[in-house]
Amino acid sequence: MTTPPVECGLLSNQAIGRAIGLSDFYASGSTSANDFSHCVVSKSPSIRDKASMTVELQDPFPSTLQSLENGKARDRGVALPSGVGPGYSASIKDTDGNIVGAKAFAWTQDGTKMLAIQIVKGAPGRDHQADAVEFARQLRPLLLTSAPQQPR
Repeated sequence: MTTPPVECGLLSNQAIGRAIGLSDFYASGSTSANDFSHCVVSKSPSIRDKASMTVELQDPFPSTLQSLENGKARDRGVALPSGVGPGYSASIKDTDGNIVGAKAFAWTQDGTKMLAIQIVKGAPGRDHQADAVEFARQLRPLLLTSAPQQPR
């Protein structure tokens, strides 16, 4: 049995492709789940191609739980579903107010780690917010455990 292709050590190649609407894309960042810090997905490695999706783990999180709650209010965020939170998701809009993507933030109960997922250029016709929440659901048990990460 072969392992499905993954990007940045833990993100499903297929799931990324569905979320951003590209079957061929470039992912850079961390190379394993054990020392994951970030993943940036774009159409190509060219600096002209801005990121379509980013995933970032802040461990330790350099701010406070209050700052996360303030972000939720500012973004008009919706609480993550039970078992995925604490955290929230929100739409990303362009300058004309059109929804072009979504973001989800999940954190540990004590606020020591924070996971940020942004789908900046989502696939047309998809629920970008649901995609961001699903990535948070899948990554939470891998990245937001109470055990500290190994030194990088």
